[in-house]
Amino acid sequence: MNLEFSDWDQDVPPEGYEEYQTLINALNRKNQNEFGLLFVECTSLKAEKLFARLNYDLPDKKLEILRLVEPITTLYDRVLNLYINKQFHILFIQGLEYSLYEYEKAKFGEITETHSHDLSGVPPILDHLNKLRESFRDNIPITFVFLGRPFLIDYFIHRAQDFFDWKSSNVLKLTSVPDLDQEESANCSVRKSQASCSPLIDNYCFPCDRLK
Repeated sequence: MNLEFSDWDQDVPPEGYEEYQTLINALNRKNQNEFGLLFVECTSLKAEKLFARLNYDLPDKKLEILRLVEPITTLYDRVLNLYINKQFHILFIQGLEYSLYEYEKAKFGEITETHSHDLSGVPPILDHLNKLRESFRDNIPITFVFLGRPFLIDYFIHRAQDFFDWKSSNVLKLTSVPDLDQEESANCSVRKSQASCSPLIDNYCFPCDRLK
């Protein structure tokens, strides 16, 4: 995989937040109207904290988050319409696990999070991404950041190789996100109030998040 995003020539990050600083560097390096993919391994609860912090740390970037709360088989039209209406630079996508849960339940009769290496089929949403990768690149020139649990990343690596290996920079395993102090939190709230995000469901989390 191309590691062009993983650059350490920026400010030295606080101890314990090296992965977060790598993500900041990666997003700062992407030019406007430049297509790119990034995959971040984290829980859904940590993803919410990450989005709030990045809204503060990337004031020159317009961020949007798409929170999926049910299984889907396609994504392109939804993202294209969102991009046309919002014109953002970076889109965070959270919740694709639901689509893989539905696939595992239908194909294997149970949800185990262990079938990413199975070659007998491809989850419909990943097949969709494989087939429409050029359309995403040509018509939605932004940085996509897919947030998810480890098994979601494994599915991308093994069952969506065409999409994952194409214009992708790296996989980051995010273990910690810096807290916002009171002043930073206030500034972030003002900025978030000026931006429109896809709906957030209360207590949004996956079944195993509390175990992580």
